[in-house]
Amino acid sequence: MEKKIWPKFLMPALIAGCILLSGCAWGGGEGKIDESAQGKGSEEISAEEQALGEEEEAGEGQALTEAQAAEEGWAAEERQAEEGGQSTKFQGADGDFGSGEWPENIIKEQCFEVELDGWGKVTFVSASPVSGKGEAEFFLFKDGKKVYTFPGSRTPQPDEFVEVRAVSFTDYNKDGKKDVIVLASYRNGGSTRSAAEIFLQENADNMFYMDYPDIESYRVEAKSEAGPSFYRDGFLEEYLSAQQYADKISDISGTWTSYMDYVGRLNGFWDTEGQLELLAANRDKWMADVDYANDRYCFTIRDMDYDGQLAVIVANQGGTGNYTYSKFYELDREGNLNELETSFMEGDSQPDIIMDEMTVYNEFSAEGMRDYYIVYDDIKLSPDTYMLRVSSLSVQDDFVLETPLASKTTVYGENGSVISVVSVDCNGNTLTEEEFEDFPETYYGNMGCSRRIEDFFWMDVGSLAGKSDEEIVELLRRVYEQRDG
Repeated sequence: MEKKIWPKFLMPALIAGCILLSGCAWGGGEGKIDESAQGKGSEEISAEEQALGEEEEAGEGQALTEAQAAEEGWAAEERQAEEGGQSTKFQGADGDFGSGEWPENIIKEQCFEVELDGWGKVTFVSASPVSGKGEAEFFLFKDGKKVYTFPGSRTPQPDEFVEVRAVSFTDYNKDGKKDVIVLASYRNGGSTRSAAEIFLQENADNMFYMDYPDIESYRVEAKSEAGPSFYRDGFLEEYLSAQQYADKISDISGTWTSYMDYVGRLNGFWDTEGQLELLAANRDKWMADVDYANDRYCFTIRDMDYDGQLAVIVANQGGTGNYTYSKFYELDREGNLNELETSFMEGDSQPDIIMDEMTVYNEFSAEGMRDYYIVYDDIKLSPDTYMLRVSSLSVQDDFVLETPLASKTTVYGENGSVISVVSVDCNGNTLTEEEFEDFPETYYGNMGCSRRIEDFFWMDVGSLAGKSDEEIVELLRRVYEQRDG
């Protein structure tokens, strides 16, 4: 059970602004192709499959399990970095650190060779405080020369330093960059305590401190011209200490999500578990029966606009034209479930969004962060003419906006041969077939957006029928947790 602590202050949330995009309007077609390349591949999960439990396999570089830590004790914790496949013990150029500009107070057993994002292969060096009091110091070395000094604490450490107990190199906050976790011991009189010191690699896409500006004052960053900088979040370290998560690396490894939920609760947000319970309680609103285009009737769950509020996306697909109809529901700060308005026009064809994966372009600016999900739609314009259009979906101010990008129209002859192919962008400019295929990358690449592939996990709405609230929460949790594969 999660230990609770009372907040020391209440922090106002920063509401990120949105940039409105303009685009071209698409007209609806006569029907849709039955075989949509973009709609294939996503299979609904049957009730029988949902009942089967899945065991997680520990991957290379992960923290030791609690059972392993309990069995092997602190010696196992000290081997964390080495056994995780992330680094190797470093012994200096001549085996005893005699060569190079090493600190005099170096802690040899807590130095490692490691690959860090933006730095390449470096040596992580630990050094005890010269006076015997205060925090240990940590550095990066290359070729025996110091190239980076990790940031110290925002407040002086008055206690006597005892030891560095463990070092781990892992992507703690799940932003795609490897961070550094250190466990150290300090003595005050007759008592010894453990402290977690976490060095997070700076990431321009990190919106956490923009959403919660009062946390910014807890950040301590050490800039560097030689490579990416790292920072410490003093509030995070206080949270880990208060929750008694500073004893073992295995206790810390999965706490970033709970920390975000905790900060969110201080600012009036519902945590993830609470939102899943609310989605389950309001299921009658979003899982109503459909009597048309219902060959597939699925849902998925995700946060599409970085506001911390989960959205459930419900889509049904079928009929002679293989049409797709989609609805988006999102919880507000008060826990109410609201259907979001969209730019879809009644009677027009909607994108085929039931896909196993989507290409996503991310825009980062002073106003906030926004994702553009690339979607496709096959339309039958006439018996021999078909259109494939590509567009993007984004959520702005609780509004789902479809931005048209390009289209390709193909005319077929009686024997199925291709008579003509015409591709244009949304402004009517002619494109080659290759330019059409690359148009999303060209369009959003020119905007300076980063690109990623994101997995989507869809579940059959019918599989929720007859389930209890607790069972439905568990199924919703499965959908949400598998959203990225």
